[in-house]
Amino acid sequence: MNKVIEFIRESNKIEGIHREPHHQEIDEFNRFMDLSSVEVKDLERFVHIYQPGARLRDEYGLNVHVGKYYPPFGAPQIRPDLEKILKSGWDAFNMHIEYEKLHPFTDGNGRSGRMLWAWKHRDLELGFLHRFYYDTLNYFNNKKKF
Repeated sequence: MNKVIEFIRESNKIEGIHREPHHQEIDEFNRFMDLSSVEVKDLERFVHIYQPGARLRDEYGLNVHVGKYYPPFGAPQIRPDLEKILKSGWDAFNMHIEYEKLHPFTDGNGRSGRMLWAWKHRDLELGFLHRFYYDTLNYFNNKKKF
């Protein structure tokens, strides 16, 4: 349980949220980790708990941006694009990157993306930033040889 709380704290802290995880967040984290596969409805439920009011950007006009990054515009295509990511079979690193590039929700994408990453790893021995650092090094080591 401690690793779960540490992971949620770290994920929240990345978003500038400095508080203890709520019981609903812990319960939702555990529910998500127990899934044998992830569907869009599972992410919608997760986002509803972690970012009430946020929704899937599957309608025109539900556009967002993150700093200078503008993901695809909100449109019905967001749902099938997200389904494709979830069924891709990619490793945690690539799935996380593609998820964040799509930015499928109006808010809560960072925490839901990290949840998806944790689900793919099923290993919380290292925190997100620590493990993601190694995932990044491995990705580029395998992609490019200097």
